[in-house]
Amino acid sequence: MKKHLATYWILQFTGWGLYCAGYIFLYLTILPWREDYFYAQLATHAISGLLLTHLMRTVIRRSGALDYPFKKQLLTVILLSLCFAFLIGLTAIGLETIMGIQDKRSVKYSFLNIVSRFAISYFQFVFLWNLIYFTYHYMQKNKQQKIDQARLESLLKELEIRTIKAHINPHFIFNALNSIRALVVEDPERARSAITQLSNILRNSMHGDKAEKILFEKELSVARDYLALELIRFEDRLQVSFDIDEDTLDHPVPTMILQAMIENALNYGINRNSSTGSLHVWSNYTNHHHVFGVTSSGSFREYIHERKEGIVKLQGRLDLMYGPDAGFGVIQTREGLIEAKISIPI
Repeated sequence: MKKHLATYWILQFTGWGLYCAGYIFLYLTILPWREDYFYAQLATHAISGLLLTHLMRTVIRRSGALDYPFKKQLLTVILLSLCFAFLIGLTAIGLETIMGIQDKRSVKYSFLNIVSRFAISYFQFVFLWNLIYFTYHYMQKNKQQKIDQARLESLLKELEIRTIKAHINPHFIFNALNSIRALVVEDPERARSAITQLSNILRNSMHGDKAEKILFEKELSVARDYLALELIRFEDRLQVSFDIDEDTLDHPVPTMILQAMIENALNYGINRNSSTGSLHVWSNYTNHHHVFGVTSSGSFREYIHERKEGIVKLQGRLDLMYGPDAGFGVIQTREGLIEAKISIPI
């Protein structure tokens, strides 16, 4: 960001410096007359141009014009060039009048006439400024999209190697990649964030091959990244909430276990119908146990039927790590609401 800003100011000062140098050259070599306030007038016009084109840049960035379709961008360039060429002329001539340094030959014309003449002259400079600015950002955007695409391809190759070992469902990976691929053009900033989230999940899943436990804080971070990616697909169909006791964040838990519970809730809850669903992640200490879980909408019968084998495996994993003191359970708290929770001794 700082690099781009430095480049911008270098180009700004260079451009308006060349503008001044060009007029000084013409004044000294070609123009047959001399003006009393030539250099003061030139400085007034250059400073007005510098400040107002910077203001124009702010308008472009805040309006989101850099993300417009090509035809709309071209129309925006023309309209902005017209408006700010007039503003530069108005500001420069207004300052000349206030400072008493206006050209004596122009006193026979009205103020608006002089401003209009200068606005017409300035239009070509402002239009060129806009073309350079929009072209630069178009090239930067294309460059970033190519980088994002390369990262996606690299990530996909890595995933193809690691999928067998991973603790996450490969269908989720490919769904996430498809969602990100769509965002690369529509919302590049969100696409970059999603790539980072998917990378975090992949990194933790690979770490899980070596470590059996992880701090709940890191496990929760993975779960948040997982849900952020799923929300791209579900959009407003899914309402997510958290209720986490901060004291539980430092307690170690089995790697990727919370993510697996959330995945089950999504696959056998909201994913089975088109209506809006909810998912609530919670964690607290109860009776010398760390109890955490996921409460979600869905069919309890389908959940138990489809995940019977997964439930047995999860309980077996807890038995091996903690013995009979740990437990996993799934209950229906009320019609259409499922609660899956794990209890681990402190």
